[in-house]
Amino acid sequence: MQQEQAAIRAMIERIRQVVTSEEKNLEDFIEASTLAQTVLHHTSGEGHPAMSVLKEGMDKRYWPTMLGGCRTVLMLFDNDALDSPRLRVARELEGDVLDIAETQVRAAEKILDPTQKEIRLAVAGFLAGSALEDALRRLCDKVRVSYEAGRTSLSKLQAALYSPSSGVEHVSVSEAKQITTWGDTRNKADHGNFREITQTEVVTMIMGVRSFIERHL
Repeated sequence: MQQEQAAIRAMIERIRQVVTSEEKNLEDFIEASTLAQTVLHHTSGEGHPAMSVLKEGMDKRYWPTMLGGCRTVLMLFDNDALDSPRLRVARELEGDVLDIAETQVRAAEKILDPTQKEIRLAVAGFLAGSALEDALRRLCDKVRVSYEAGRTSLSKLQAALYSPSSGVEHVSVSEAKQITTWGDTRNKADHGNFREITQTEVVTMIMGVRSFIERHL
């Protein structure tokens, strides 16, 4: 995903260079229009209205139409309005994971055996933490913050998004504190400290992660 985002940004900057250049020719517009169509293909899909405009301009070799289509793509990109089918799928998967976590909590409420109850709550905390970690990676991609792919953790992603000393505040101070708290619950589940996990903290975590995703993604 990070590599794809970088490729899209490179195409956008080339389109911007052509559109803002004082010296333009038909070949430049063809290049920019082709790149703009590629950006739409990888984000919003073939059915986006701007795609038909770009295709019409290309078919007729009419540069004002191509220019208008390119400017539209730039405006949409700059305003985070190019939605990606992959991101929609990611949101759906995160929602599914949180739904399963809630199911585990409800099951724990009905179990009398303390050990089984602890295991259910730990599973719910682990799943909620997994959904949060995925959401934080997507938020880093969205705000163009780099992170070490394959070696991420909640604490590392949090630091990438919130580091006031470095002028980085993509999440609020209260959200950063919440992420720390949720990370503690996730760590207790990861390291087998099931007895330390309470039903209240897991329920609060699931609700909080849902709210965080809705606000930022």
